[in-house]
Amino acid sequence: MVSIKEPILPPNVLFREFESGRMSREEFHQAMSFHAIELIDEMEEHRKNPLEAFVESMRNKRLAFSLARKHGEIAVREVFSVLSDVSGFPPARLLWNAAHRHVPLHCFIRAKKKPIFRVRSLELKKNSAKIDIEYQFDNASRMTRERFLLKRGWHGNLYMEDRLIFNK
Repeated sequence: MVSIKEPILPPNVLFREFESGRMSREEFHQAMSFHAIELIDEMEEHRKNPLEAFVESMRNKRLAFSLARKHGEIAVREVFSVLSDVSGFPPARLLWNAAHRHVPLHCFIRAKKKPIFRVRSLELKKNSAKIDIEYQFDNASRMTRERFLLKRGWHGNLYMEDRLIFNK
């Protein structure tokens, strides 16, 4: 299994590494096992505390609906997708499939239950976006706040131009 001292790569990066031949099948399975264990643990906790899981789900749905209503679901997914490719960004493990429309938008928001991932503010313009988020992953004792400035390149895709990290 992947040790906690090694960076935990999101599945989208693991797939790219495996498909390019830079990672063996055994390494790929070992790295993906961490994500499988994380999902199973979360499902077991939801089964133990169904009321708490339901309340958290409603809270996440409300926040996702608010983001989608204000900015449009496609735009929010595009921003999340760019964030999923940021190296050394723990929430990338949560956002790795944000571009897949069949996954509901509320699955990427975690309001109160760890791992926490919240969007504090999002400003979208034609050629840029600024997103201010806060998160708490991997048993961190404090929340981390980050601001990303995204720009739209000549090819039409957003990319990260600047990243500012604030620790609370």
